[in-house]
Amino acid sequence: MSFDLITTGDCLEKGDLDALETYVFKNGKGFPASYKEFVKKYGYGVTCNLFIIYIPMNMYGDSFFVRSKEVIATYQDVLDDEEELWFDFGPNVAYSKLKDLMPFSVSENGDYLFWDISTYNNNEYDIYMTNFKGLPFAKVASSLNELFDKITSERDFRSVFPFSESPLPKQFKPLHKER
Repeated sequence: MSFDLITTGDCLEKGDLDALETYVFKNGKGFPASYKEFVKKYGYGVTCNLFIIYIPMNMYGDSFFVRSKEVIATYQDVLDDEEELWFDFGPNVAYSKLKDLMPFSVSENGDYLFWDISTYNNNEYDIYMTNFKGLPFAKVASSLNELFDKITSERDFRSVFPFSESPLPKQFKPLHKER
């Protein structure tokens, strides 16, 4: 399954394609297929006018390798001690799930996307979202393509963004990696 976005400029930064193919999570698996397809096709930029998908870019500030660690550091106290919990979980999400969630994207509104690396099915990971404030951790899709389908669909966008008035545009705006 593929997803097509309208690109509003030249895709200049595809990231570290070798790392995209060779990186392995603690579960022994690599990046999901839809993510690999996304990185190769679009690269670094803003998706659907909202999300920055972190791609492998070595030690650049928005690199997956840098930002995922920074996001985890914001709730490391909770991973170390459940008594420190300061955010909510949605239905069917337990505290024990946190150790399996790997952040890979942030929205301009402060929503974070996570892969559940314990759920490797058809070369994909389930995707969860939270903003650590009022939006509890909840499963929103089973792949990046499914997520894009939902958030750009007139019929399905509220399953991810219940308070939004309209679906997001099928657009990708490339960003330039600052040197």
